[in-house]
Amino acid sequence: MSSWRVTRLSTRCSQISRPVRRFSTEAPPVRVNSKRAAWIALGVAGTATLAYAGYDAYTKWRNIFPPEVRADLKLGIGAKHKGDLETSAYYKRKAWNTAITRPIEEFNAEPYLKITGIAVDLAGELEDEGDFKEAFAVYRSALDLVRGRPPEQLLSGRERLRAVSLAVKLGQLAPACDIPVQEEEKILVWAVEEMLKLLVDTHAGAPLDFTRLNLPKWLTRTDICVPLQELGDFYSRVGKMEYAVPLYLQGISLLVSDDGVPANMCQGAQLMNNVAELIIRGDPTDEKQQNAEFWAHKALSTLQHARQKTKEPIATCEQALAVALFNAGMLRELAGDPQKARSFFVSASKQSKSYGIEEAAKVAEEAIARVDANAKPP
Repeated sequence: MSSWRVTRLSTRCSQISRPVRRFSTEAPPVRVNSKRAAWIALGVAGTATLAYAGYDAYTKWRNIFPPEVRADLKLGIGAKHKGDLETSAYYKRKAWNTAITRPIEEFNAEPYLKITGIAVDLAGELEDEGDFKEAFAVYRSALDLVRGRPPEQLLSGRERLRAVSLAVKLGQLAPACDIPVQEEEKILVWAVEEMLKLLVDTHAGAPLDFTRLNLPKWLTRTDICVPLQELGDFYSRVGKMEYAVPLYLQGISLLVSDDGVPANMCQGAQLMNNVAELIIRGDPTDEKQQNAEFWAHKALSTLQHARQKTKEPIATCEQALAVALFNAGMLRELAGDPQKARSFFVSASKQSKSYGIEEAAKVAEEAIARVDANAKPP
């Protein structure tokens, strides 16, 4: 019988040996500027990100930075606009180094959001150029700046979210940058704890019900879920399933509801796939099989519900559906039901081809061929 785990062909930070993740627990990768998009979803797009609307965007936000900082920022933005990435990074690094030495009062309201916005912008460029270790160092410096501030300097909610987001980013890059797993765990645990503290404070200390959250405009359910999922992914990778599953379940409760946002529901379905994969690890038993199939089919039904609520296809949902169909097939194959398994694999292949998910289609076709070969009489 084939292994449940299927190797993905590309991963984040793959250029410097980021550990390979399993196709069965993730949607196929989004390739173009996925890191920058993830930052925006996670609430860390700083004011400096406005530079990417074009060089003229500088005039819209230049007055929020002291003159000593914005002079270099302007040069960096101009270089970026001209395609000179090396010069862009040079001047943005100068702006960052200057910003962290200026009196905090010069940045007025939410100063740490503004200052770390420069670091986010610089580190994002370094990532885009493949310099992941240097990007890690910049993100770490930004987080250290926020965490090391004088105690009398209280943070706004958005500044606290920025700190969590920086920690998550460090956790994401840690394996690729040869950071010890103990430090990676510490970073991600801090991110989860700080997010929960932030959530409690937004509810004035009242007991939390993840299915009925009243969130400010700057905080979304996805923001809350990302640290949970990243820590769950970490524990999944190091084999601590007993820690990973509760984190995924908490994420599911955040994202999935009858009146939920379709994109959130599809992300929740991806977490259901994660849970199914973790349950079936090790020696299969009837109980494991039953529980894993429960979550695999719950993922499929959640995706069906989410897709019915949208007029136009959502990439997250279509990718997650390909994964869920494949997983359902793998579970049926493990259960000794090749006919049903083949049906799921065929559906996974069609879904993948329909949305150009070549890797998923290839894996599904291989599974079909395997089932067919095993069905032939000796």
